[in-house]
Amino acid sequence: MRAVLLVSVPIACATTMLQARAADEISLDVPPGPLNLALISFATQAGVSIDTSDPNLKWVRVPGVRGRYTLREGLRRLLQGSGYDFRISRGGVVRVVRDPVPRARQAVPDRVSATTPSRRPAVDPAPLEDIIVTASKQHVTVADYPGAFQAVSFDQAQSLHLGSKGSDVLLRELPSLTSTNLGSGRNKIFVRGIADSSFNGQLQSTTSQYFGESRLTYSAPDPDLALYDVEKVEVLEGPQGTLYGAGSLGGVIHIVPRRPAPGKFEASGTAALAGTGGRAGSDGAVVANVPIGGRAAMRIVGYRVVRPGYVDDLRRGLSDVNRTSVTGLRATFGMEFNPGLSVDLGIVSQDTSSRDGQYTDAPGSSALTRRSFFAQPFYNDYRLTFATLRANLGFAKLLSNTSYTYHSINTVFDATSPVTQVPTLFDEDMEVRLLTHETRISGSMTWISNWVSGFAIAHNVNRIDRSLGPADALAPISNVRSETLDAALFGEATVPIWRDVSFTGGGRLLLFLRFDNFATDSGKASAEPNRPLTRFLPTAALSWKPWKGTIGYVRYQEGFRPGAQQLTGSGDQAEVTSFQPDEVRASEIGFRFGTDAGSRLSGGLSYAYSRWSRVQADLVTSSGFPYVANLGSAQVHYVSANLGWHANPDLRFQLSAFNTTSRLDRPAAEFQSEAEGNLPNVAESGGRLSTRFERRIADAKITLDGSIGYIGTSYLGVRAPFDLSQGDYLDTAVGARAEFKRWGVSLDVDNLLDSRANRFSYGNPFTVAEGHQRTPLRPRTIRIGIDARF
Repeated sequence: MRAVLLVSVPIACATTMLQARAADEISLDVPPGPLNLALISFATQAGVSIDTSDPNLKWVRVPGVRGRYTLREGLRRLLQGSGYDFRISRGGVVRVVRDPVPRARQAVPDRVSATTPSRRPAVDPAPLEDIIVTASKQHVTVADYPGAFQAVSFDQAQSLHLGSKGSDVLLRELPSLTSTNLGSGRNKIFVRGIADSSFNGQLQSTTSQYFGESRLTYSAPDPDLALYDVEKVEVLEGPQGTLYGAGSLGGVIHIVPRRPAPGKFEASGTAALAGTGGRAGSDGAVVANVPIGGRAAMRIVGYRVVRPGYVDDLRRGLSDVNRTSVTGLRATFGMEFNPGLSVDLGIVSQDTSSRDGQYTDAPGSSALTRRSFFAQPFYNDYRLTFATLRANLGFAKLLSNTSYTYHSINTVFDATSPVTQVPTLFDEDMEVRLLTHETRISGSMTWISNWVSGFAIAHNVNRIDRSLGPADALAPISNVRSETLDAALFGEATVPIWRDVSFTGGGRLLLFLRFDNFATDSGKASAEPNRPLTRFLPTAALSWKPWKGTIGYVRYQEGFRPGAQQLTGSGDQAEVTSFQPDEVRASEIGFRFGTDAGSRLSGGLSYAYSRWSRVQADLVTSSGFPYVANLGSAQVHYVSANLGWHANPDLRFQLSAFNTTSRLDRPAAEFQSEAEGNLPNVAESGGRLSTRFERRIADAKITLDGSIGYIGTSYLGVRAPFDLSQGDYLDTAVGARAEFKRWGVSLDVDNLLDSRANRFSYGNPFTVAEGHQRTPLRPRTIRIGIDARF
């Protein structure tokens, strides 16, 4: 149902697409450097496949190419004077061959005139360009990246079709991702089994999330941004301490949006109706790229999503109480000052609101009902502003990004005691302000395949206010304000050391400072600063490419998360407890095959062993109040495999599977009874099989797809009464789409089997210890949509 790149998935293009691409002008910005890297950059920007297997290409330096050209004219300009020429094969691959009679450079117009006649190649299109691992912060292709990598890729029509689903698309498609399931905008996402707890709190996330070059979160749940007008989403499995610093223990999720395109007007939109068990929902979005003069453009995305409720509250006599709505706006202004300098200025805004929780509490039943005294609404208001500068320095590329995030989260729980039955509310307001900056340069040299070096600063202020009492007389019970400053220098480089063997090494020198303020209901306040903390986070890898399209690698990485502080007691008895930082050290081995263009069979296998020291966790007491604890130390063994097969040009299959073994092998004193217990919310196994069929019939392109996934058993917490089982269910989906030139119509069915299996055994901290809470899969949902592009 999705265009998925699980490390290596070839995607075929139609002949007419390459012909149109060859005739159209292409905006190119290929920097000077070795010819092999210049060709990879060209292929990425032009959307074609170029065979770069000639080992001598890396010894030839070219001055690059910048401007708008047709495919053939851009290739001629890039290769002039290099001693190489190009041929386009019948299969659509651009082959770079030695020019038997090297020609002197000839004058070539800087730009192609709009009136220049089109030239159409009499060849088939290229199947796939080399996939660039953007999150590597270097110009590294998936064929060369020495580590575990996954991505989901969207064309414009697919991003309109699937954008409303947000993070659910990633969780369904990428086996290394797992999540809690409190609801949209309040979930924690984990990578590769590095999961600290099922409860939200004040700790920094174990997964770093980025939108473009800007960090999305620091110590808050996943904002669950809608994925409209997104080019792809990448996942680098972690830890990723060297390139991303604190908080990337599990890995990095990198959303790559489409950038403004100067000189070209584009507009598209979608509208859909959805039904969930008889309740109606909808989604709609509009995307526009508006040129401003010849060198600037504004790209705007606006959307609204309504997900119908399906849980009935029997005590209050209300039906479908958990309706959720999402409203968002993104706008980016892009300006090219000259051929080597550009700036993007942008905003991201999304408001998510849920009228009530999505859990049920019917003991021993799968009924979609519960009993509560109050509505338990949730609000997540997210704002991001950013500025990104890109400059071509000749010998390297410079990128500098500054971003500011304001994140407001309000959560309400029914805190009525099952014993006293006195109606009581718990209200939590969280406010996060995050300012980040990163400047880096990257490039390549004759003896270095690629390198990156830079510095980064992050300043985060997190405030949590909690109140408790009758609905009309809430009283403050605590206030926590955490301020952190994180500054770092980092670098990484890959060096060929022998034939097809390369070494990658790097490190990050990090300085961290934290300052917390606490206030209790007694009015007493306490402040405890942390001493400056320094860490060096190294990485090292060896990779071997025994033949084209195949890479094997071994890698070592480290990650770090700063220690929290917690106020215990009250009044004159209040004390501050400081926790030691988490540290993750991981070793992995893996291989990928079929990364070369045109491969019908592709896949990979990887194994990672992670040693997690001093695991910090946000927990709740048996009476429902939050606190922080050190679980002790744990180990995680993670194995993943994937296989892609193009049975024929119209039909392809994807199979993926994983197995995770997590153990709390050195528990802290408080958790001694849980020795060898599982980490929370980590499924022991899972897998997914999907198929996609595409065929053009007359003027229509017909797409049929389907998937079935299995998520194994996991546990909500590490000890009683929270060691509640969850998972062990099938997730099914089917879809169909017909595309007619500039518009399309689609039909999708999620949860085809209408399963009510339990995804997550938590919805309210004040009654979760009773063991009756369940979060079922959303009932069968049917969506009918239409989209158009102009």
